[in-house]
Amino acid sequence: MKPISLIFSELYDKVLLQYQQKSDSSEHFPNMSANDEYYIDLLYTLENPTVTSFAEKAKISKPAATRIIHRFVAEKYLVKRPSKVDKRTSYLELSQEIKENCEKNHQLFDQVFLDSISVLSPEEQKVLHKIMFKINEKI
Repeated sequence: MKPISLIFSELYDKVLLQYQQKSDSSEHFPNMSANDEYYIDLLYTLENPTVTSFAEKAKISKPAATRIIHRFVAEKYLVKRPSKVDKRTSYLELSQEIKENCEKNHQLFDQVFLDSISVLSPEEQKVLHKIMFKINEKI
């Protein structure tokens, strides 16, 4: 029997390959690297993100986050909107095109994942959900 780490790695690779084959992000955003996509997705999931909240979520330094945000502004992936309450704070707002791309990618990944687990019975899917939830809570 294969070790669980190898099975997980193979499963991850297969799901990622299916996702990438169905995604057209690289056509719309040819300058966006995999790391950029990761950071954009973090920004997409944050509510009213700032450079500080982004840095914390990404687990990077604030200067590194600032460099990334400046690059994203230059690429027109987002704009910085000054706070109406505190002028020292700016909120990071993704462009409409990036927001739509993120939403589409989330829906696509959900579908790829659901297709992948469709080989499981509803009861097995519930067990998998519990196991994945428990692992996610501890990581």
